[in-house]
Amino acid sequence: MGDRDQNDPGRRRKTGRWRVATLLGLYRPALVAAALGLLFSLAGAAAVARWEDRVNKIEFENAAETQSIVMQNGMNEYISRLVALRTLFESSNEGVTRSEFETFSGRLFERYPGLLRVGWLPGISRKERAEYEAAAIADGVSGYRIKALDGKAFVTAPQGEEYFPVFYSTQPKTSPVYGMDYMSVPDRKAVLERARDNDDIAAIRTELYARNEDSKLPNVLVIVPVYAKGTSRETIADRRRNITGFVVGIFDLPLLMQAIRVRTGASPAVSVNVYQPFNTRTISLEGMLPDYASAAAAPQSIGDVARGRHWSGGLRIGDADWQVRAVPTAGGALETSYDRAGAVLTVGMLLTLSLSTYLMLASRNSRRLSLANRRVLELAQTDVLTGLPNRAFFLARLDELNSQLKDGGWTFSILMLDLDRFKNVNDSLGHGAGDALLRLVAQRLKSAVRSTDVLARLGGDEFAIIQEGCDDQRAASTELAARIAKLVSEPFLLPGHRVEIGTSIGIAIAPDHGSDQEQLLKKADLALYRSKSAGRNCFTIYDEAMSAELEARNTLEGDLRDAIARCQLEVHYQPFMDAGTGARRGFEALVRWRHPVRGLIPPDQFIALAEETGLIVPLGEFVLRRACADAASWPSDLMVAVNLSPIQFKEADLFDVICAALHDSGLSPQRLEIEITESVLLERGAENHAFMERLKGIGIELALDDFGTGYSSLSYLTAFPFDKIKIDKSFIRSLTHQPRSSAIISSIVTLARGLDMAVTAEGVETSEEFERLKALGVNFAQGYLFGRPRPIAEIELDGPSSRSQRDAA
Repeated sequence: MGDRDQNDPGRRRKTGRWRVATLLGLYRPALVAAALGLLFSLAGAAAVARWEDRVNKIEFENAAETQSIVMQNGMNEYISRLVALRTLFESSNEGVTRSEFETFSGRLFERYPGLLRVGWLPGISRKERAEYEAAAIADGVSGYRIKALDGKAFVTAPQGEEYFPVFYSTQPKTSPVYGMDYMSVPDRKAVLERARDNDDIAAIRTELYARNEDSKLPNVLVIVPVYAKGTSRETIADRRRNITGFVVGIFDLPLLMQAIRVRTGASPAVSVNVYQPFNTRTISLEGMLPDYASAAAAPQSIGDVARGRHWSGGLRIGDADWQVRAVPTAGGALETSYDRAGAVLTVGMLLTLSLSTYLMLASRNSRRLSLANRRVLELAQTDVLTGLPNRAFFLARLDELNSQLKDGGWTFSILMLDLDRFKNVNDSLGHGAGDALLRLVAQRLKSAVRSTDVLARLGGDEFAIIQEGCDDQRAASTELAARIAKLVSEPFLLPGHRVEIGTSIGIAIAPDHGSDQEQLLKKADLALYRSKSAGRNCFTIYDEAMSAELEARNTLEGDLRDAIARCQLEVHYQPFMDAGTGARRGFEALVRWRHPVRGLIPPDQFIALAEETGLIVPLGEFVLRRACADAASWPSDLMVAVNLSPIQFKEADLFDVICAALHDSGLSPQRLEIEITESVLLERGAENHAFMERLKGIGIELALDDFGTGYSSLSYLTAFPFDKIKIDKSFIRSLTHQPRSSAIISSIVTLARGLDMAVTAEGVETSEEFERLKALGVNFAQGYLFGRPRPIAEIELDGPSSRSQRDAA
């Protein structure tokens, strides 16, 4: 027992060591795993922490850069609309009226918050000052005068050589801002001169001198120079000489930036601050506060932002660069918190699985962010309505191809497309139908081009195509144009309507027609204009004769403008006779142009040009006044007939012009007959009907001219208060050898009698025609049989009023 007792402690020690060894062997994988897990957890946590910091930095910089691009694109869109307003002024031949300015600018910025106001600053000389002040007062701007800024108050501007005052504005007409001369404000004067001399959009940070109580600073003033149409801008001297004014826009920068961020769904994980441009007057960058801060917290100075993680960029507004600083939003998704590193350290033995899951999720998140960035860039170059590339993408691709062409790249063609009769769809069916039609047109155009071609919507109903990579570029472009013209001319089915339109196409080929963007676009536009002039729904390739024609047209336009100013126009008179008695009942006033070099120019060579350029308005007023003045001295039984152009009908003051002509001449309204063509009745039906009722109300007679041509809807005769129908001369020419013409004239006479209207036959040249017309019941006749158009000095008013064979053609 003693031996056994003596051996017990040793046995117990051996048993203990065995158990420990067993446990160590049993738990060795666990212990090793625990040790390795702890080691890998620490190493993994450190690695993940570093990786997390790096990924957050990349994601933050990508998100910040995306926000900067979105804000820049949004600002560019605002400024592009100011440029569109500039285009309105530079494309107008007669100037833009206050109503046109208000309507156009209202539509341009209808859904664009952040715009405080838009204005037009015309260049006004000392001699023009009183005229402009009177014109503004006549337009409803009470007490308008050109004012200078003296401190914070407006005073009447002293006499100077030139002013640039606020003449049109989206402000109420009671606003004191009207008449403020920007040249009287040093900062604004400097930016005007900069924009003018550089032919560039200029911008400054400014305050409002007549702001509402709810407006906020800071504000941005954007200046867009406007030059006279067709003038040179090559040198500073040219620009100073040819400047006509400035389009100005004042934006509430905080509201504008916030609207852009809301509209584009800006990421809340990035806080953006926008600081004013650095300049020589900037005293301290450290304490500079932002003009705009997206975070709700107090704005951070630029020094505070620089101390932490931040991203720096710029916001280009005109020719000025605002500074952009972005920081991760406190508590947002892009603020580094090392949560994942803590999770890795906690899970320990599950390091591999956790890390793999994390990497998978992180990779997916990174990919989503990358795709979102790419989508933002795509949207910046995509037309929202049709899904086609927009003007920005088109111009960028055009520049790229021009660069490649200089290095021996492929030739290419530009096809400019403009839809024919699209405006009729918009006016008759509404803009919703117009938008649906544009989408259908885009689908057809896509089906006509190759995947390598660029199809873009430039705006409105304008499309453009870049076609490249063809062996014979001219043949390929004409084949494509013919295919497109055929496709677009096929009917479109809109809900409840079947619509038929067409397209006019102009083609320019590089490098034959130019090697830079401006030349190619200009020549493609000239070819497009030729297609429209040729009757629409066709295509034309540019040739040098088009530039010569444009120059000749511009020369003729300038001569016509001078002719109106210098009274080189004459009014000739052609008699119309009573078919029953043969007595002379009056004269139709017809305009003639006596050119100092080319002699007497007939109206068919300049009336269309006058209508296109808007010169028909002063020309028509001249004819009306001269006709009334001449007719006032005629016997009281003779009337005078004056044609009105459709363009004149769009003038708001036409009724006042007619009344003034009657009043100044002393002619009785009952002796004036206004002739109206059917095209006038196609648009603004309610307004035109009301206008014609006003004319009837003062005793003026109304005649429907050229009846039987054009649109010729019988509904016009019942809907509008006409006194007379003038049958077009095309029916008279075929009267003696086409029985159908007699039948048509007889029907018109019967219809007119039922409606209590008189009938005049135009273009009567033979006695046989006259006798046939008398037999058909025509009331009045007019033509070379009774006399050619003659100046007033050659008309015998006191002689016999019956027709004279001496005047026959």
